[in-house]
Amino acid sequence: MSKKTTTLQGLALSRFCRQLFILQDAGVSLSGGMEAMAEDAENEEAKKRLLSMAEALSSGDSLSSAMEQAGCFPEYAISTVRLGESTGNQASCMEGLADHYEQEYYLTESLRRAVTYPAVMVTVLLLILYILFSQVMPVFTSVYESLGTAVPAVTQAAMRIGAVLSTVFLILTAILVVAVAFAVLLSRFGSQPAWIRSVYQWLNAHSQALKAASLRRICSAVSMGLKSSLPTEECVDMAAGLISDAGLKAKLQAVRQDVSDGASFYEAVKTAGIFDGFDLQMLRTGSHAGKLEETLDSLASDYAQKSQDFIEGMLSKIEPAVVAALALAVLLVLLAVMVPLAGILTTIGV
Repeated sequence: MSKKTTTLQGLALSRFCRQLFILQDAGVSLSGGMEAMAEDAENEEAKKRLLSMAEALSSGDSLSSAMEQAGCFPEYAISTVRLGESTGNQASCMEGLADHYEQEYYLTESLRRAVTYPAVMVTVLLLILYILFSQVMPVFTSVYESLGTAVPAVTQAAMRIGAVLSTVFLILTAILVVAVAFAVLLSRFGSQPAWIRSVYQWLNAHSQALKAASLRRICSAVSMGLKSSLPTEECVDMAAGLISDAGLKAKLQAVRQDVSDGASFYEAVKTAGIFDGFDLQMLRTGSHAGKLEETLDSLASDYAQKSQDFIEGMLSKIEPAVVAALALAVLLVLLAVMVPLAGILTTIGV
């Protein structure tokens, strides 16, 4: 299709793959199944897409070819389906893709909340501090001066410093928001400047949540490939296509080379240092017992949970810190207001 369409993502893509797996597992033709799916499509664009794919399948095109013509599926999904067609395990690939994109959706949502919630809290905090120090406190200062009482020099200095810092941080926050929005916009058009890629690389290298997410993708992709009877080298290639961390990609290339030279998957990942500790022990046990796919699925679930735990742990630390900073700022404002007021009351004998 020459017309550029919106790429399917998240739960929508997962549900699509799940439905195709159900159709194939039940022995129902994909063309007829897609025609039935089109009747309950959520919008006209989705209906036309499904009918177009059903027509392509009826004319003898493969599913991967029909997906490619639709122009709305990720390259990873298309290549995985193509590999499944070549090995005769297309249904297994569709089930694996459904699980993969479902987990990706929930992980992405968790990461989005992990960024959005603290960002909103910090922005609100800075806005409150700016209003307190630059708008509210000067009013009290003027009132006290009209009553013949001067605000202590330390309090005035704290007010000025607070106003300057809150203003600076608000400006920096606004710049950061614009930069993030710009990065998201460019990503939607498939273009990323070098500085954005550098930020992503830094985050991948230093974020425990993103590292766990990358390991989950590796386990999930390799497991799905093995279940589809793909050679281990191609399974590793599938996993590498999902990873954005340059260091981890290099390790996967080393794993592929070792596997091509005759090493087992366990031996290759051990040499590359991708897994360690109990996770490596599980891979060794699963490999020796002939249950590597099941072991990888178990590790993928564990890494998904670890990623969630890292995100929740980060949020549990940020929220109290923001609340404490706000409480401290309010305390300073109260002291700045009450100390001169106490002096006035003492002077008039109250």
